[in-house]
Amino acid sequence: MRRTGKLVSLLLSGSLLLTLLAGCGGGTSGAASSDNGSSANADDSTFTVALDSDIVKLDPAFAYDFTTNPVVNQITQGLLTFDTDNKLQPMLAKSWKQMDDLTYVYEIRDDVTFSDGSPMTMDDVLYSLNRTRDPDVASYLGWMFDSVDTIEQTGDWELTVKLKTPDATWQYFPATTACHIISKKFAESAGDKLGTPEGGIMGTGPYKFVSWKNGTEVDLTRNENYWNTDDKPYYDNLAFKIITEDTTRVTALQTGDVDCVPEPPSDMLDVLKSDSNVTLTASKGFGVTFLAFNNAKAPFNDVRVRKAIYHAINFQSIQDNLVKDTGTTGTTLPSSDALFTIEPDRWAQYAASVPTYDYDVDEAKQLLAQAGYADGFDATLCISQKSLHNSIALAIQNDLAQVGINLTINKVSTDEHTAYQFGDVLDDNGLRDYDMILAGWEADFPDPSGNLTPLFQGGNTSNSAAYENSQVDEYISQQMQSSDPTERNDLMFKAFDIITDEVPYIFVYYPIKNIAMNKNYTGVVMNASWIWNIHFQDVHPAE
Repeated sequence: MRRTGKLVSLLLSGSLLLTLLAGCGGGTSGAASSDNGSSANADDSTFTVALDSDIVKLDPAFAYDFTTNPVVNQITQGLLTFDTDNKLQPMLAKSWKQMDDLTYVYEIRDDVTFSDGSPMTMDDVLYSLNRTRDPDVASYLGWMFDSVDTIEQTGDWELTVKLKTPDATWQYFPATTACHIISKKFAESAGDKLGTPEGGIMGTGPYKFVSWKNGTEVDLTRNENYWNTDDKPYYDNLAFKIITEDTTRVTALQTGDVDCVPEPPSDMLDVLKSDSNVTLTASKGFGVTFLAFNNAKAPFNDVRVRKAIYHAINFQSIQDNLVKDTGTTGTTLPSSDALFTIEPDRWAQYAASVPTYDYDVDEAKQLLAQAGYADGFDATLCISQKSLHNSIALAIQNDLAQVGINLTINKVSTDEHTAYQFGDVLDDNGLRDYDMILAGWEADFPDPSGNLTPLFQGGNTSNSAAYENSQVDEYISQQMQSSDPTERNDLMFKAFDIITDEVPYIFVYYPIKNIAMNKNYTGVVMNASWIWNIHFQDVHPAE
């Protein structure tokens, strides 16, 4: 996810981002539990979802994290949506077309109603988009409109978006919460209370807001005025329980108090796999967990030192013994093939050709000697309190000791780690106050530039490596302004030719998206775009 100007909740795998959602019903929400831990009545009217933290706000303009979005996405909807293959599909816009490099036209549906039964109008659509775009609102997704010049109604149900400059990624933003539509009348009536427990929100989705008890629970109920009669919810009520402690959340799933945990704790996957009452499924994600070197500081401004560290760490051992099923082995590219969405065969061929830096202690020592550090040096590694990251950091510390690098691990809170990652903590020289940081990033949309641009473009706060290369910046800018897929890939490959040689980051692993469900339920689909398209109206009893 992108972050500009202030700290926001992240979509990290390790980038960049917060934790997840879970769901499903039983216990206090109505479904009794049997002795074996499975829900005794999968036909109960309430489906309960377990969140690992409270939501930020009941407002799509602030829905940009792994707990807020799963709630808001049930109440409000966007112009477009992503399907399970991460392809764009119609939603409140029944069709759309790119007229030229700067012009996008959307045909808005004329049969949509809000949950109070009132019709959605073009005024609601224009109000919602311009509200998210308004700097005074300070939406977490306002940056998605940076390339937009005008948003205008150009027909009875036609919306035209004009860009200032070509932007190859604009096509995806109408499928995010940045372009979710809310009732203008309701929003203006709620005023400053909009999105709060007192004010709520009104949208066009399959569920409507009932109540929000801070830190405890958010309750929704079926929208009887839902416009999409072919996609109505199976369950009457949808409850989101907030269960912050990992073990407690997993235990609730095992006992039947909740029946679904998307993104369960990585260190408890083996426990869930061995539970016969739980179905655990996985899919590839858009994210990456990385070790970023502070390229602005010596000795990490020397590519020989960076390559030496790459060779000195046994990443295959880290994968086999620590990461295991929580992710797949990293390469010198910042994503798995889940992001190979533009000419995927070409990307696969390119990925097979990029340099590799195998575990080789002797090579590491030689490179350090060439750089003038034959005796090694002292360095720090900033990590969060995630247990897996701590284990990885200890393995890195042990491996680097073999080549004379004395690594001190600086473990900080989640909030502090976010501040470090985005350059809000600086040393006396105005540089990022770490030598290395173990963190992550996750693309907001299914496009290779979703990780390329934020991680490598000079000056981005999300560029945790403080990496600067004017030629890479030029290639990034050029590909963003091209509408030709082949040309875009050519430019991105040129950028990666430089990046994979200069190794400003080491990509440790690509996190897997897991979802654990009580065996009595089915229908929730987890994919790489799940933050935008998880739909609980699809849940139903398993056969």
